[in-house]
Order: sequence, then C-alpha cells, then structure tokens
Amino acid sequence: MKPKAIYYLIIMLLITGMMACGGDDVDDTEPAETKTPTTTTSQPTEPTGVVERNIDFEAEEQAIRDLYGVYATAHGDKDVDTLGDVWLKKGSDDVFTAWTFWAGTFERNNGWQDVNDAWEGIFRLRAGAVTVDITYIAIDARGKEAVLRGAYNWGNQRGDLISALEKDGQDWKIRAIDYTGGNNGKQVKDLNEPAYTFGEIEEE
Repeated sequence: MKPKAIYYLIIMLLITGMMACGGDDVDDTEPAETKTPTTTTSQPTEPTGVVERNIDFEAEEQAIRDLYGVYATAHGDKDVDTLGDVWLKKGSDDVFTAWTFWAGTFERNNGWQDVNDAWEGIFRLRAGAVTVDITYIAIDARGKEAVLRGAYNWGNQRGDLISALEKDGQDWKIRAIDYTGGNNGKQVKDLNEPAYTFGEIEEE
C-alpha cells in the first residue's frame, strides 16, 4: 500500500505542477478591435503671417528724384506733352494742382484734364527754368505711395511745394502738387506711418 500511495502522490504533484505552469502561460494577444493603434502623423507647417516683398527704398527714392527731374525740364520747356508722362492720368479729384499763380489768388484744378488745361494757360503767362530742391521724401510700406516736399524756383515764382505721388504699374507718377506749401489748407496729406523717409518735415 505504501508504494502505491507514494506513486499516486507523485502523479498528483506532476499534474498539479503542469496545471500551475499552464495557468501562467497567458495569451497576451488582444483582439484587433480592442487595441489602441499608435499613429504618428506629420502635418506640413503652414507659414504664418504675410510674406512682405522686398522693396529697395533707396532705388524708389532715386526713381522719384528722376521723375522730378523730368517734371522740372517739362515745366521749364513748357512741354505739356511730357507732363502727360509724369502726371497720373485720372479724372478723380485726388489728382490736382493747387497754386496762387493767377495774381496771387488760390486755385485748385481737379482731375488730369483740368490740370493739363491749367498748365497750358500758365505757360502762356510764365516762363523760365524750373528747379526743385527736394528736402523730404516719404514712402509707404508697399512702395505704392509717396509724399515729397521741396522748394521750387520758377522764374520769378518761388515757394515751397508738397506733392503726392503714386505708383502706376512700375512707374512713379505725380498725383498732386500744392505749390502753396500748405498755406491754403492741407491739400496734400502726409503719410501716417511711412516705411522710409529722407529728410525731416520742418515744423510749420
């Protein structure tokens, strides 16, 4: 009896041990629907803000000076045709000349056609070379608008002028000139926040 009891005990221990080992072998695989997939997505980075185009402000300043060189020559030569090359040809009221050339009386000519006609009339009365001593140029951040100040000398006419300029395509054009230096109201407004300036505005 005793050897049989030992034999059964060994068999029981072996079975118990096998069951215990089998219980530890757990299948750790999960069904596909219960797994949380780990994904890495990379989105392209979009640029923030507005990319400003590079503007060579010194070149723009020189272009404005060159334009006023043509302007001075055209007026000195009484060349109305060349005026058409330097002035902005628009019929709106923001294209104008303001002056006191007619016997000291203030006059404002609005729209390109009126500006052109007024110059033809003035050229019959006045003559002489024109010079403009530029003292101030301001250009906006887009390189599309500018304001110029200077002292002009035309025969027996002398004074200060304030001029507004505007880009017409790639070329600067004169949009307005106040030959009274602002003495008859602010005909030409200064730029609020110019991106580039040459010179300073003298306090009035």
